[in-house]
Amino acid sequence: MTSPAVSVIIPTYNHARFLRAAIQSVVDQTFPDWEIVIVNNYSEDDTVQIVASFNDPRIRLVNFCNHGVIAASRNHGMSLATGKAIAFLDSDDIWYP
Repeated sequence: MTSPAVSVIIPTYNHARFLRAAIQSVVDQTFPDWEIVIVNNYSEDDTVQIVASFNDPRIRLVNFCNHGVIAASRNHGMSLATGKAIAFLDSDDIWYP
């Protein structure tokens, strides 16, 4: 299996109400060679179910306790990324096509 060109790191905590749109905005890109690493700070909402609903092997969810330091989640996501380049997307944001 080859590495994707881009790893998109999405840290999240209790942002299920926004997360679907954030993920969908990556899925809708015209460039398909990516992976998403969602770093979940043990959300207590529907985050896990939202991610699972995409049923896309390019999308991974990992649970990680960041102790309130979002940079720790980003760094953890980077350590798990397999892409040649890294991109960050906040869970309450979207990318335009």
